[in-house]
Amino acid sequence: MSVVRTSIDAGNSRNHSESDGTVAHPKVKEPVNPSLKGIKYVIFPENRYAQAWDFAMIVVIWYYAFAIPFHFGISSGYYQMCYRGFSLFNNVLNVMFIVDTFLAFLRAFRDENGLIVYSLQSIRRRYIRSGWFFINLLASLPTSLILLGQIAASNKPFGSVTCHGQIHEHFENPNVRFVLVLEGFKLLRLLRIKKIMQTSELMSKFWEGINVEIALTIKFCYMIVLVSHWIACIWGLIALQQMESYVHSSLLDELNWISNWYNSSYVEGGLNPIGWENAIPRYWLCLFWAIQSITSIGYGNISPVTTIEFAFANFLMLLCGIFWAYIIGSLVEVVQGLASTSQEYISRMNDANQMVKDFTVKQLPESVGGSLHKKSSKRVRRFITNQRDVATKNWSESNASTLAESYPTLSILSPELRRFCALHLTYSLLETIPYLSSNYLSPEEQAEIAMQCVTLEFSTAEKFSAHPDLGRGILIFRRGFATVSRNVPSKFFRWHKDIKDKPIDVDEVLVEDDYLEERQLVFHFVGFTKVFFVPRSAIMGILEKNERAWKDCARWRYFKAGLVLYSMKDSLTA
Repeated sequence: MSVVRTSIDAGNSRNHSESDGTVAHPKVKEPVNPSLKGIKYVIFPENRYAQAWDFAMIVVIWYYAFAIPFHFGISSGYYQMCYRGFSLFNNVLNVMFIVDTFLAFLRAFRDENGLIVYSLQSIRRRYIRSGWFFINLLASLPTSLILLGQIAASNKPFGSVTCHGQIHEHFENPNVRFVLVLEGFKLLRLLRIKKIMQTSELMSKFWEGINVEIALTIKFCYMIVLVSHWIACIWGLIALQQMESYVHSSLLDELNWISNWYNSSYVEGGLNPIGWENAIPRYWLCLFWAIQSITSIGYGNISPVTTIEFAFANFLMLLCGIFWAYIIGSLVEVVQGLASTSQEYISRMNDANQMVKDFTVKQLPESVGGSLHKKSSKRVRRFITNQRDVATKNWSESNASTLAESYPTLSILSPELRRFCALHLTYSLLETIPYLSSNYLSPEEQAEIAMQCVTLEFSTAEKFSAHPDLGRGILIFRRGFATVSRNVPSKFFRWHKDIKDKPIDVDEVLVEDDYLEERQLVFHFVGFTKVFFVPRSAIMGILEKNERAWKDCARWRYFKAGLVLYSMKDSLTA
């Protein structure tokens, strides 16, 4: 890396060179790649402050999605002109819009290939050519500040008690009305809200971290609320636009749906929509009509009167019919997804009941089934219920489910991502087995053996020594517990407690299947039990390829297990 000397250093170097009789060549700064110029000012997508800022902008934009229609159709800017705190709050949001508009000149972005473009020249060119700079600039007009200036220039009261009685004087000023219209340009930001939410790390974590059905339910409920709000504001705006003067009591003097409702349904002391200060009661009345129109309830106490009101109501009925059908259809799909586990349970229980009904013998002789197997029908039903409550959400057709069967997502991932996910699911379990831990196996080897492991489920009083297809293996208990015997009378049973996520014996599985088979472990399960089963075939396959794991750890445990089994001869026959 070249160093650019200061003039003093260069002078000293020159004098020193002249005294040596040599000619010094001053070092020059190496050219910088144009794409790297100004890179220290670039804001990258993963920057946590940028992500927090994006989340704040999402909140502000959705606030305006509710606030601006309310100002237009319900309050007509009453709160902005009569409440200093509300006006100050809107000025802060205006400043945020302005800052965000110019921050975009420094925001790196991903191209269509997913590569990050960080060249300031490319960022600026793209931002301006896309037109979003001008749209954002228009949406960033400081309308609240301009409104304050217009009110101050008119020498009318602002933010005081007298404002409530003289609000109509503000509305008579055409400049004030024009500024209120400019406020609507902030809704242009809604055109980009989807893109911002998709690139927001915080929003992605939220949506990815919750159940899909719940996320969709939240989405559709929000859509219903937002559409109802907009329709309510438009319905209120239609009535306000038919006023002859800006004195709000003129609503009663003109023919409109509000005056019609007031004359026919108003009760003294009840909801009163008349008066600029009664914007909230007026909003509830408008929202009541919007919701009953969307849901096709239609009480009939609020109805259109004028031509424009009938035209809007007709258009709305056509639009709401389509919208409501879409929402209902989508919610039905969501509810079906939420109830999928219950439906699967009902289906399995019906099949089980049919099977029990077809039993040729309701109770097996004790000599056949033993004393614990008298009520097989009850145990079958209880096993299915336990599966629903505690087993993997994705029920597999077989009791022995591999990772790919328990988590179907694994089958669609890339090999490397599948390996990492398999490690995430099983790493802590494999670490409990010394010769399969990361001390001896590489991550690739651990992932290989993890994909061969299965989840097994057992009901009360079942016993297990080897799987009919997978053979012997190590059982790591995820739920439930068991007693252990050696194929001998019950006095040799041994209880194991606190065995969650732990194996009972990791040595005996290493000995051959036919070595003193009568002395090998037999598990007797107490209650519904779920275990992570590591087949012996998978273990031996890995140990054959990893000599270090065998020589340094597994073979000594193999000898130990063999000696333990052999030494049991006298104690078991005593």
